[in-house]
Order: sequence, then structure tokens, then C-alpha cells
Amino acid sequence: MNTKSLVFALSLASTLAAAALSTGCVALYPEIGTSIRKITAEQALDPPPPEDLRWIRLVSGTVKGTMRDGRTWKQAIGKLPDPYAKLYINDVEVMRTNPQNETLEPSWDDAPRGNFQVSPADKMRVELWDANTVTDKPIGVKDFRATEDAVLGDRIRIDVPGAGEVLIAYERAHAMFGLGLWFELRTDSCFVTRLIGGSPAERAGAQPGDEVVQINGKPVKTMSSNAVRSAFNSIPMSGLPVVLRHADGSTATVTFREGPIYPTFAEFGRVD
Repeated sequence: MNTKSLVFALSLASTLAAAALSTGCVALYPEIGTSIRKITAEQALDPPPPEDLRWIRLVSGTVKGTMRDGRTWKQAIGKLPDPYAKLYINDVEVMRTNPQNETLEPSWDDAPRGNFQVSPADKMRVELWDANTVTDKPIGVKDFRATEDAVLGDRIRIDVPGAGEVLIAYERAHAMFGLGLWFELRTDSCFVTRLIGGSPAERAGAQPGDEVVQINGKPVKTMSSNAVRSAFNSIPMSGLPVVLRHADGSTATVTFREGPIYPTFAEFGRVD
């Protein structure tokens, strides 16, 4: 490297270091999630699913063979539609299916599914669309609420005026099993980063931002990162005693036990 190049490199390094200091850049640590797995038939649902959570999936649909102007699909566009559906809760889109090619009876087997916070008072809307390479075209829309007369068993069948119908699975929230906690390991410490709402970790008293001071009687600063990971992912039936230091400086001794979790779609994504 010649003298000019060396001077430029040193100048650039100095500038970047100064910028990092001026913007308050800090080291980033990867977030680690505790084990969350499918619940088995032998595991009791204690606590049971919350009343305001429902497991929802857009199951299937039926599209009318004629369009609003009376023409068949083939007369209008030369083929059957490629229908897909969207679902809204309180005017916010929460899921949509993939289009199914050239059919009047789509079955969206790969549709998103999960737990959503919703009550009979919430406004819901289903929309049917025809996928198009240029511009997708609406087929029909229907507003509704999940009231007792609309929910039959664990299904809602929506008649979309002039368009067809959509079948929606609407069940009590599905459970997963675990602790429901994410953490990050720093040089010689461990901090809780987030929790699934209503999870066993939250019920035990953990809060985002807590420092994990001790695990099973051992100071975290004396434990290896692998030992911390192992402790959180192999919690005994009797529970795992943990000392937490809250953001206000107070400490709490809690016992982590795995149990049913009802994660929302926004927190966890798909739940089968």
C-alpha cells in the first residue's frame, strides 16, 4: 500500500469511528428464543385459551359462474378466475391466501393460519379477488361480525353478495408448549428481550429488559453461553429457579415452568 492509500485508509477509519461514537452505536447481540413446540394430547391446557383469541384460517370459497353483468368468466376474460381472499379485522388486513389458478371452487390449503385477537364486537371483512398479471380485480366484499348467529360450530360461512361465499375456520385459540421467552447473551450477562403475552414466563413475573442474574443458584456471569442456553431449553418438571433484576433495580426470584402458550399471529406467526 502506498503512502497516499495508507493515509486515506487511516483517515477513513478515524472518520467511521468518530461517526459511531457520535451516533451512539452499540454492539448488537443475537436474540435467542426458548423452545416452543406443539402441544400433545397428554398436556393439560392450564390456563385454557383466552376468550378473546380465535384460531382463524380462510378454508375455501365458491365463486359464482357469472359476473355481475351476466357474462360468464370465459366470456369476459377468456378463462376462469384465479381467486384469492383477504381477511380484515377492524379495517386492518390480517391475512390473505395465495391465488388458486382457474377455478370457481378454491381450496386454500396453504393459507395462513394462527391465533388472532378478536371479539364479536369487532368489525371483520372478507374480500374475494381475481389475481391478474396486470391489475388484480375485486370479485366481492362482505362486512360481518363473529356473533353467535354467524358462528356455526367452529366455522363461519360468509355469503359474499353477487360473488359467492367464503368458509372461515373460527376456533378457540390453538396452543403451543414452552416458556415463551426470548433473551440475548452479552459478554457476561443475559437479558430478557421479549415475551409472548400470557406465556408461562410472563405469568411467572418476567419482564422485557430484565437481567437474568442467577439460574438455578448459579451466577450467570460464571456460566458459559452454552450453559445458559441449555438451562432455558431443558427446564425440569419441577421448574427452573431464576433471579431477575428489573429495570428499576429491584430483584425477584421466580420459577420458570413450561406450559401452554397461545401466541398471536403477530407475535409468532403460523400456528397449526
